[in-house]
Amino acid sequence: MRPVSPGTDLAIVPTPLLKQWIDDHRFVVLKGFAPLNGAALPDFCRSLGELLEWEFGAVNDLRVDPETKNYLYTNRAVPFHWDGAFLPRSPHYIFFHCDAAPDAQAGGETLFCDTIRLLDHAPSELQELWEQVVITYTTEKIVHYGGTFSSPLLTAHPTLAVRVLRYAEPVDDLNPVQLTIEGVDKDQPARFIEDMHRRLNDDRCCYALRWDSGDVVIADNFALLHGRRAFANETVRHIRRVNIL
Repeated sequence: MRPVSPGTDLAIVPTPLLKQWIDDHRFVVLKGFAPLNGAALPDFCRSLGELLEWEFGAVNDLRVDPETKNYLYTNRAVPFHWDGAFLPRSPHYIFFHCDAAPDAQAGGETLFCDTIRLLDHAPSELQELWEQVVITYTTEKIVHYGGTFSSPLLTAHPTLAVRVLRYAEPVDDLNPVQLTIEGVDKDQPARFIEDMHRRLNDDRCCYALRWDSGDVVIADNFALLHGRRAFANETVRHIRRVNIL
């Protein structure tokens, strides 16, 4: 969506309409609105719901940090996951504000996989097998998340009355994430991970968002999984992200 007049205040879009678009399309991209500088970002996000407060506050600055001990703050790829996975309660919405987009053709696209569509394209016999799958995730708490938890692969969307897929890919990078997969044959975990990676990246359910500075994206964290493509060392990429419960 773009405003008729560039630089219009984002507040002109009614909150119920934003939520309806997200329910219908899983995420909304807003271009050409006035930037939400400083405290204006969390203030606007509160119109959508309660903010998830991390140890550093509500706003997560996603940009390269040469001293980081976690892969999120590098220029490398980020595997598919959902936000708040290691918390007792996951956020409903993810609000992204692009302060500085990567150079054209430099990479850094955010990937969104619509797991409702993924399930629509998965054979019923495979879904029956997935019903038995429970995955335990483990990572050291170095930054704002960590620990060990288990989740069924398939679960219900809390507001849309449809099934969704809850899955985070393993991470073999700074602050790695290990998976223990129950419900598949003992000699099949690697094949399961490979097959799931292919399905998550299927063009029928995966969208690669190329950022422009000033873009705002609001995404359904229950229906979608998201990740990131790697981007070039010489480019700048700065996304501010807020999780909304």
